[in-house]
Amino acid sequence: MIITAFGKRVKELRISKNLSQEKLGHRVELSFNQIGRIERGEINTSISTQYSISVALEISFAELMNFDIPGHLQELKFKA
Repeated sequence: MIITAFGKRVKELRISKNLSQEKLGHRVELSFNQIGRIERGEINTSISTQYSISVALEISFAELMNFDIPGHLQELKFKA
């Protein structure tokens, strides 16, 4: 769930910056295939890769990580 939400955030920001997957991949030193897999939530990325993505998108790490995780608040209510 979090991997998918993160991937959607990367894609949203990449598009808002008018970058192709290939261009972002070049900036992060990953293949465009790997960027696509991240955006589709198929793979989990390391924190260092996440940071590199934020640098490549010219945003803060906090801005990159600013996304909602569907069902997260409901899960916390049930656990409390």
